[in-house]
Amino acid sequence: MPIITRFAPSPTGLLHLGGARTALFNFIYAKSKNGKFKIRFEDTDKSRNQKEVIDKIILDLKWLNIESDEKIIYQSDNIKNHIEFANSLVNNGLAYKCFNDENLIKSKEIQKNKIKSEWRETKKKPPKNSKYCIRIKSPINGSTYIKDTIQGKVQIDNIELDDYVILRSDMTPTFLLSSVLDDYEMKITDIIRGDDHLTNSLRQKVLFNYLNYSPNFSHLSLIHNEQNQKLSKRDMALSVNDYKKKGILAKGLINYLLRMGWSHGDQEFFSLNKAIKLFEIKNIGKSPARLDEKKLLFLNNFYIKSESNHSLYDEIQRLSSDEESNSFKKLKIKTILCINLFKTRCETIKDLKNKINFLINSKVQLDSTDQEILSKSSNIKDEVISELSEIKDWDEINLEETVKNIVNRLELNFKQVAQPLRLSLSGQANGPSVSSILFILGKNEVLERINKVW
Repeated sequence: MPIITRFAPSPTGLLHLGGARTALFNFIYAKSKNGKFKIRFEDTDKSRNQKEVIDKIILDLKWLNIESDEKIIYQSDNIKNHIEFANSLVNNGLAYKCFNDENLIKSKEIQKNKIKSEWRETKKKPPKNSKYCIRIKSPINGSTYIKDTIQGKVQIDNIELDDYVILRSDMTPTFLLSSVLDDYEMKITDIIRGDDHLTNSLRQKVLFNYLNYSPNFSHLSLIHNEQNQKLSKRDMALSVNDYKKKGILAKGLINYLLRMGWSHGDQEFFSLNKAIKLFEIKNIGKSPARLDEKKLLFLNNFYIKSESNHSLYDEIQRLSSDEESNSFKKLKIKTILCINLFKTRCETIKDLKNKINFLINSKVQLDSTDQEILSKSSNIKDEVISELSEIKDWDEINLEETVKNIVNRLELNFKQVAQPLRLSLSGQANGPSVSSILFILGKNEVLERINKVW
């Protein structure tokens, strides 16, 4: 039987790290076994405007190279089947109609997490014209367990199971019913999701058993913050799109998500294709994964350094305003030369864009320390301008020789000349070779900036 996995988000918000990691592990596991990966949106909450959120989730998944092998499924399209299934369970004695007031149940019994309604076994007539919900008839004797690939055997005494609602009094199915039936009809062989669903899986096992359906379970430990605490709403504030806006490459985020719980020996860097070849679900750790911003930036720097300059140019364009984009386009060759010059020093695309922004913006921003450096070195400004003005062949070799000649003639160290020169050209006290910056900007632009800034 081919492996079939799924990612089934509820479109109540943007795709965050936890969801992205779940989707990634489902996708990679299916591909590693030559199986299929499917996407299903659990979109039954019509009180929300979900289309925009769904579109954004699809775009974020696509950015991470995660796409469904078949047409995307929307749970709302299957509600009729869910209702019919709930009624069939009643007809077969596996569920029952409950006429209790739902507010009473909520206030008194649901807190005990083991609701057994009086309507479970009663033969009394239901009240006329009363609304009812449908509850699953959970077993009372024995125990229910799942064999989890990551967590091991997880078991609960059946007396602890509640007769949870599968069809509300407004005749809408609940998640607990719908997700099981959808998994069954989609022929999902492996359910991989966060371990916050572990209790749900035990409760739903009753439905799985009624369907004679036994998928494999793998519950991923949740992601903790850097203090090893469960993520708060503030920790979860960053969506995949937020990381994209910060200038994290898809390759960097994929590698980071992979290493949040999964490992293969001592290897640190994994492309998506490499991970597919090496992936074993048994190598996912049981302990909570931990957010590590430094690790993410380290990985992202690795992929920025190894990315082609033209690809990085496209990434910078994506983060640029229309005005900036047009300016970079006019200076595309110089922009690509700048990218090559600065990329090894950058942890994000945003960082890289800021580093090369001097190319399109001659109004460099200088702090008080920078201004002091320029002020103290103003006595050599005329000498620098004079020497640079004399250069006929504006290439890096001649430029480097000229700067060295200035240093020797004035009996200064290299930094005393290069640092104020670099500051006046790029607004950066430290950075790559000053002769490279001189070459990229060109003679006229260099002389104009020195006169204006220094």
